[in-house]
Amino acid sequence: MAIEKIAMEDDTNVPHVLKIWIALYRSSPKVYLPGTDIDFGFSLRCAIPLSVSRIIFRHALYYFGWDQSKDTIYASGCVTGICHSSLLVPGLLAMLLSQKYVPSAKLQGSPQWYQDAMHALLGFCTGYMIYDSFMGFIVEVWQPGRGPVLSSDDWMYLGHHILTSLYMTSTRWVKAGHISAMVLMFFGELSNPFMNLKLILEKALEQDCCKDVTWLPTLFVCNEQVFSICYIICRVFAASFVFPHLTYDLLIRGKKNAPMWLILCWLFLCYGVQFGSIPMIYTSIDTVKNGPLLSSAGAHGEL
Repeated sequence: MAIEKIAMEDDTNVPHVLKIWIALYRSSPKVYLPGTDIDFGFSLRCAIPLSVSRIIFRHALYYFGWDQSKDTIYASGCVTGICHSSLLVPGLLAMLLSQKYVPSAKLQGSPQWYQDAMHALLGFCTGYMIYDSFMGFIVEVWQPGRGPVLSSDDWMYLGHHILTSLYMTSTRWVKAGHISAMVLMFFGELSNPFMNLKLILEKALEQDCCKDVTWLPTLFVCNEQVFSICYIICRVFAASFVFPHLTYDLLIRGKKNAPMWLILCWLFLCYGVQFGSIPMIYTSIDTVKNGPLLSSAGAHGEL
């Protein structure tokens, strides 16, 4: 019924991939952040099935012979990460293509379906950050009598989740800059399915149940090549166009639509993530230069 209502509004302008997102968002009971008109309930509701899927994937890995270790828990989170990125990227692409590309643009004046789709996609991604923080940095690292015990890497990822959520939520709060968030999300998530598959295969090569799977090292190497190429395209080539234009647009046009202090915070966050990806960029370039090294994958599987 909700999808039919969207179609009746303007069937020619609403991308089909967004109709389910819009329907889900509109049918979800609203829970607003205090003092704002930002619905936070959709994010919380998205966090629940993501958490359930992580548990299901973990037990599926147990069923296929994976041991009950931190590696299996980690791999199950990566599977959920693939689902998240695979659902999010098509919607983000449809959003970026459906309106004029102005990173600092105001939300007001956009069609209602576009506004609802934006809230749905940013709310879903925020829900993922909530789920991953709760499951990965509280539930799965909880030690009786001590509480959650986090490593330095855990704190780094938790900080990333918090800052990313603040970026997305603040664009919804000021009703501007949402396109800047979506373009960064798009290129950030585009390589994530391949990255998560790489991490899963790394753990699989260390499992006793997978050591007799002769094609697994080949799959690992092929995926590593695909991931490296995709990562270079997103973080080097695309970023060399996206970041200068985004910076110019936010600083020059954006000051009319959002407070300057908030714009500077956005730029600090997006450049912080970009500079943080430099080590992985170099690793990806080396991987592409060296080409497929099946012997190294085999050695990795013997660890």
